[in-house]
Amino acid sequence: MKLRVATRKSALALAQTTMAADAIGVPYELVSMTTEGDRRLDKSLASFGGKGVFIKELEVALLEGRADIAIHSLKDMPAEVLPQFKLAAVLKREDPRDAFLSRGGAEGTRFMDLPAGTRVGTGSIRRIVQLKALRPDIEYVSIRGNIQTRIGKLAELDGVVLAAAGLKRMGLADQVTEYFSTEQVLPASGQGILAIETLNDENPQESRGPGHADLSQILARANDVATFCIASAEMAYLKALNAGCQFPVASFAEFVNDGSCEKNADRIAQSLKIRGIYWDEKSEKLLRAEVSGCIDLNSADCVLQAKNLGIELAQKIQKQL
Repeated sequence: MKLRVATRKSALALAQTTMAADAIGVPYELVSMTTEGDRRLDKSLASFGGKGVFIKELEVALLEGRADIAIHSLKDMPAEVLPQFKLAAVLKREDPRDAFLSRGGAEGTRFMDLPAGTRVGTGSIRRIVQLKALRPDIEYVSIRGNIQTRIGKLAELDGVVLAAAGLKRMGLADQVTEYFSTEQVLPASGQGILAIETLNDENPQESRGPGHADLSQILARANDVATFCIASAEMAYLKALNAGCQFPVASFAEFVNDGSCEKNADRIAQSLKIRGIYWDEKSEKLLRAEVSGCIDLNSADCVLQAKNLGIELAQKIQKQL
């Protein structure tokens, strides 16, 4: 039987879902639908429910047995999934950076060279607070819509900022003027990561798809362990701060070779560094913090180790409030 895969109908979502489903490696069929977040493009996400508006309909399809798995961009998911569901697997992370597109495309004016008063579009308050720190003399305009719609805004704006991962997955990297480093603009937590969601093991599904135990094993083979640890750290940070997309908050974790973790034949620990930002509205300051720790990717506790790092980072931010 075919694996039924729930997805949004947008061109990017379909491309990403097909990529993820192909990586799973079993026959499948797409169950596409339009979410509330896709329909209500006239308002900001924060004004009508935040991140969950992109995944609710897909989760309902899981509960009703119309789909076996759902594919999401991890950055669209809340910091903690509901008890009925679980994050079963993630694919290896694509480029996590934000990208700047100006009217001239690859040969266009770079962000730091834009004239004062230039109008730049983005739908993310996380991006705006960080871009303002770089260029407070630029006007930032709120935009929403799919990738093509946002790129189309270049007809009336001087530039737009989008996630590099989506542009690359859609074959639009040739339109990028430049990429912001993660030091310039910290990506959204989970940016560039495709997540596979299923029903929780404690709530086995009755479906025409593979048996639940078989499905768990199939998805485990598709999972990238290092990226799962990264995702766990970043989402734990958001959960500890009780933050959603209505907050200018972000975290970015990466494995680094800094020589701080010991290695031997039985244990291969790698250093996981996670950086975070948080906009404190009271002081009007962008708070920053960083922590790192050794993660043993071969250990059953590696995800818990990663989550603890995310929590430690949040605590470090909270001490600045």
